[in-house]
Amino acid sequence: MTKKRILAIGGDGVGPDVVDATCYVLENAKFDLEIRKPPEPPPDQPYNEEALRKMCDEADAVLFGAAGPAPGRPSRGNIMIYLRWILDNYVNIRPIKYYQGAGTCLKDASGIDFVILRENSEGMYSFFEEDLSVLKEGLPNLRNRFNKSIMDYGNGKFALRIITERGAARLAKFACEYTAQRKRDGFPGKLTCVSKSNVLAKTDGIFDSAMEEEVKKYPELSYERFYVDDTARRLLRYPKDFDVVVTSNLFGDILSDESSELIGGLGLAPSANVGGKVPYFESVHGSAPKYAGKNVINPTATLLSAKLMLQHLKMNREAKVLEDAVAAVFREGKSLTQDQGGKATTSAFAEAVLKKIT
Repeated sequence: MTKKRILAIGGDGVGPDVVDATCYVLENAKFDLEIRKPPEPPPDQPYNEEALRKMCDEADAVLFGAAGPAPGRPSRGNIMIYLRWILDNYVNIRPIKYYQGAGTCLKDASGIDFVILRENSEGMYSFFEEDLSVLKEGLPNLRNRFNKSIMDYGNGKFALRIITERGAARLAKFACEYTAQRKRDGFPGKLTCVSKSNVLAKTDGIFDSAMEEEVKKYPELSYERFYVDDTARRLLRYPKDFDVVVTSNLFGDILSDESSELIGGLGLAPSANVGGKVPYFESVHGSAPKYAGKNVINPTATLLSAKLMLQHLKMNREAKVLEDAVAAVFREGKSLTQDQGGKATTSAFAEAVLKKIT
């Protein structure tokens, strides 16, 4: 059997710390993987973009650290633009699962286990921002639902929120198939659509309609729809009532960060980016450059992202072994990092996880 080829890219800030710790576990656990890393450039230089893209194309999956350089430093995380938008990984899977022993803002977080599916390619993250003068020149007769003219606005900027029929339809199909598989695995099989169509009637109207049409094909699923502000409240008050939440780009980004606090914070929040030519897997947290190289950051989110990667590669046994090991370390509570009230270093946490495997 050919080993799965994994490209491990540290990126910016603490990205190399958590990726190196995760690779240490994966390699020494003897999982059937071939892990490659790009040549490290000098600290003040980015990766060779062309060579890195070629390495991505040749991989079965990419394990990515973080994007966001320290002030005055070039970014090593720009490859994420290629992985996400050019390779068209249009679904961002963000599990929200509590592990006993993790810090939480709730009295009892046990049983929290839901997933946020975030559209990953359009919405407010389409990167069309310009001066208002461009709109005034190109669309001088543009009026909103209250009949206010674009010409009535003063100086400023605008950003485009793009929701396409194709983008909404393919996300709806993925969300229904994903929820149906969860139901087969023993979860409730409930899909929650989140939008703001009472205000964004046209764009979120497309989003809502796509979800409602697709879910009709899955009579085994239960379906509900909430506005995003109401969902933010419900996630805090009734987190155990959710199974799969599907939403647009910006809403998903915000709601998943909020939800991570229920289970211990961003240090425990993994993600998978799939649907495109080569999937990539990364922790939800940022690059935190002030902690880079200090061996203090929590690698759990990246380890759990690797678990998602193993599942995607149909290595389900290895995925369960890795997750069980992480869960065991949290239950024991002896090797937790500072963000979880412990004193363990990044490498010490990884070592503790590895011991539970071997």
